[in-house]
Amino acid sequence: MLRQNLGYKILALLLAIFLWFWVTITQRNAVATQPATVRVGMHGLNKRIVAQVNPKTVRLILRGRPDALQSPLPPPQAYVDLKRAQVGRHMVKVVPVVPVGARLVRIEPPHVELTLEPIIIKAMKVEANVIGAAPAGYVLGQPQVSPAAATVSGVPAAVAQVRHVVVNVDAASARPDLVQTNILRAVDESGEEVEGVTLSRSQARIVLPVERVLSYQTEPVVVRTDGAPAPGYRVTAVSVRPAVVTIAGEAQRLQQLDHVRTVMVDIDGATADINRVVALVLPDGVTSVSDSRVQVSIRIEALRRSE
Repeated sequence: MLRQNLGYKILALLLAIFLWFWVTITQRNAVATQPATVRVGMHGLNKRIVAQVNPKTVRLILRGRPDALQSPLPPPQAYVDLKRAQVGRHMVKVVPVVPVGARLVRIEPPHVELTLEPIIIKAMKVEANVIGAAPAGYVLGQPQVSPAAATVSGVPAAVAQVRHVVVNVDAASARPDLVQTNILRAVDESGEEVEGVTLSRSQARIVLPVERVLSYQTEPVVVRTDGAPAPGYRVTAVSVRPAVVTIAGEAQRLQQLDHVRTVMVDIDGATADINRVVALVLPDGVTSVSDSRVQVSIRIEALRRSE
């Protein structure tokens, strides 16, 4: 009985070994076909030339072991060799890179159209493009841009479209003096940005002089008093020197004024004349051009008995 069981075990082991060998050999001999769409690369391109390929992708039909196609190393690739290519339009052969364990059946298409154009460089002045208007009461000066120039590079057709290299500056928030750093843009005659060109600088610094515009007008000075003279006394005259002052500010503010007042002059309990130098009270944004202080004279007299 033991010998019979041992015989079965040996038979089973031999059968297992046979099956393992059979599966291994079958898998090794298995072959699959798989397509791969890859982008066409460029090798040996001169830095002074721009290249375009059409179509941009090709289809590689690969055949090989399933494991090699599922996780290909290196991955399938395709490129065109541009080491000896000349400016112009050409039909060139696509060079495939096939993974280990696979072979190339065919390339669809085997050739691509290659267009080579020279890169030209053009120096242009950087211009400030002022957006919006200055706030009321301010006037804009001539903007100063740094750097003053930049180069535009690209294929001749694209560079020819560039009419201006501009940097925008927003004047709506302008205050003396406005400094901004903004992006440079290459634009055509209509102000639209031109694609396919490269600028030597990405940003520029703009200094926009902003000056406040002032209006001037002359107004009388009005003396303000606080309190009253002592009993039996009265104010008989009030004078101020200068009687009028010139003030400056935004026109809108000045239109609201018809006089300029002094600070309060205390006359409470006074029994004699008051002579004092006092300051003017001016609204925000308004200044006195001529005098900021004035001489105030207040005459105090005793009441007559009959009064």
